[in-house]
Amino acid sequence: MYTAYRIECAPELTEILIAHLADAGFDSFLEETYGVLAYALSNDHARWVKVIEELKAEYTFNYSHEAVEERNWNEVWESGFAPIRVGDRLLIRASFHPADPLVSHELVIDPRMAFGTGHHATTYMMCELLMDYYARGGVGESVLDYGCGTGVLAILAKRLGARRVDAVDIEPAAVENTIDNAAANDVQLDEIVEGTLADVPERQPYDLVLANINRNVLLDTGEALKLRLRSGATAFLSGILEQDEDRILQHFSSLGFTLQRREGREGWRALEFKRE
Repeated sequence: MYTAYRIECAPELTEILIAHLADAGFDSFLEETYGVLAYALSNDHARWVKVIEELKAEYTFNYSHEAVEERNWNEVWESGFAPIRVGDRLLIRASFHPADPLVSHELVIDPRMAFGTGHHATTYMMCELLMDYYARGGVGESVLDYGCGTGVLAILAKRLGARRVDAVDIEPAAVENTIDNAAANDVQLDEIVEGTLADVPERQPYDLVLANINRNVLLDTGEALKLRLRSGATAFLSGILEQDEDRILQHFSSLGFTLQRREGREGWRALEFKRE
């Protein structure tokens, strides 16, 4: 059985709270007008309350909870998932959304419940950076999507002309989801790895790494990421909260990366670095 945690908060806090709750292990989320509904297994109720109470010490919101019976989770997810538009160039939609013939690129992405739908801001910025990169003639022949989730960034990179695209995620469901979404878009990714960065076979260094993860993973694996990039290569990093930007900047600068561009959206940051 699941428990639904109703969190009432200011709009600008919704995605920030979702990010923290996702990192803590909550299963799925529905964004509502009042804030967010967060779902987690009921047998860990004390743990989830502790997580929420710790967040309340840092952010202002109210919450309540109730047990929910088993239900059609696909319907729950579909009711809360909206298409993502990146300007007039890209539409990311689920298979049950209508197509749009007016956009330059369209991806059909069906995320599973485990990944939630709360990170539209980071997805948007990473897609924007990626499209601009190729539009200005970026090399990007070999690409690694680190923490691929649904596979959207890997699939988009391949669509935009990358010769080789590998993807890795520690979650088995993410790997399955990436495989399914690649097939749905008639895209052949070169290697999809279940595991950590260390599990990705070492070949020639990549021209481009896409890492839409979170602060802790970026800090822990920055040195390893550097070793996977050739000199002069590019790294796009996101999943970074506004308040964590300086720490990420300092860390990657100390590793020999140079900031090329920063983007901000709804309390989140996406950063473009060049490896020296």
